[in-house]
Amino acid sequence: MKSIQIFTEEESHITSIIKSRLQSQKNIFEYNLVDKTEKSLVKLADSISGYPSIFGEQQIGNHYRTLETLVENLCSKEDIHLLMSTPTKAILGRSFTMAKLNFFLLMSYLCKERYEICEMELNLKKIIRQNVFSILSEDVFISIISDFSLSNEIRRQAAFMLATIWENRIYHGVEKITPLLSELWEARLDFIPAYGTMVGVSEISAFIMRLNPDFIEFINDDDFSDDANKSLMEYLMELSFEELIEIQQYMTQNSQSLFKSSDIEKILKGKREYEVKNFDDPREMYNFYIRRQEKTIIRKKLNLPGPKRTIEEYIISFMGQVQFSV
Repeated sequence: MKSIQIFTEEESHITSIIKSRLQSQKNIFEYNLVDKTEKSLVKLADSISGYPSIFGEQQIGNHYRTLETLVENLCSKEDIHLLMSTPTKAILGRSFTMAKLNFFLLMSYLCKERYEICEMELNLKKIIRQNVFSILSEDVFISIISDFSLSNEIRRQAAFMLATIWENRIYHGVEKITPLLSELWEARLDFIPAYGTMVGVSEISAFIMRLNPDFIEFINDDDFSDDANKSLMEYLMELSFEELIEIQQYMTQNSQSLFKSSDIEKILKGKREYEVKNFDDPREMYNFYIRRQEKTIIRKKLNLPGPKRTIEEYIISFMGQVQFSV
């Protein structure tokens, strides 16, 4: 029986260092807490690994399941019904990923409290982001699979990628995606929105040029559509497409060519749909994604203007070679 992958090499290394330092500094309570939580993760992983392999073949009576039949079944379901077609190993595996995320959050809290291990904080933040992106990637693939406006081939490809996450609990594309989304997240702090022009591809491209080369390749790709551009605008400005239109209309009606970000609260009556309150918490990246993703679903169902997919969907699809156009 092959167990799901509990830690990456980097995760194992930093866990070992922190435990060693806690033990050497006689921080017995903290050491025991980390050690006990780690052992619980191992037990949980072993339990999940006892379920049939996602990649395996299984026959019960006249029912025959393979990876191919799983993919076909997933691609026949809408998002709301996908859960009922999800293998038990995948459902429990997601809980494992959340438990693992909380394990590294625990150690990050200890790093803030203990000077002897505080240098590990940046390393832990990177690891936490990778685990957040792993969860986010799973949601993105589910969103692609459930999107019947996409071709069957694209949805099938996403289903195979999702099955890989379910089987091993490690999506190996995340290591390449993480720097891209991390730098984009951090770049938002320096981005100065041009509300009057709604920010076009040229303005965004100029800003992006100092970021990861992979992002330059992504934004210059032939499949970088107007929808992708609008998704990126929402991301960078922390405003929904509808809010951006409302701001633009306000400026037109008031013959206002200059607009300060402090005026947003007045126009939107103090409430922003995508407001992020703690940029330093990697979990906010996931919450930010979910709010925008829910909005794209509404637009698609009601055929409303505005981006129909999040920028994360476009980026992960590009990096995973799942290409689509609107």
